[in-house]
Amino acid sequence: MKYIAVSLVTATAVAVGGLAFVAVPRLLSTESTSTVGSTTTVPQAEVEKQVRENYAMPLVQRKPKAVSCAGGLKARQLDSVACTVTAKDGKKQGILVSVTKVDGSKVSYDFVLLAD
Repeated sequence: MKYIAVSLVTATAVAVGGLAFVAVPRLLSTESTSTVGSTTTVPQAEVEKQVRENYAMPLVQRKPKAVSCAGGLKARQLDSVACTVTAKDGKKQGILVSVTKVDGSKVSYDFVLLAD
């Protein structure tokens, strides 16, 4: 596993020369995008699913055991919802999921860790 991580880091460093703004942000991005229907809200289950899929750091690949959010996200810039991420070892971490962009029926959102 260490060999794979070293190889990926090296490949990223080599690619940085011409692709710094393409390769690096995508590698570290946690942004998710969902499509909303007539309710103009990203449902709670969809937010939880997207956080579960995108929470892990790309090179570590440790997805959480569970994600629980207080509700969905309205399709408006800066709307947010508090969520709790539970790791496989049972440790819990609070995050805030916030809408970063709304483009028609597509809602993009990202999260930040909350201080313990």
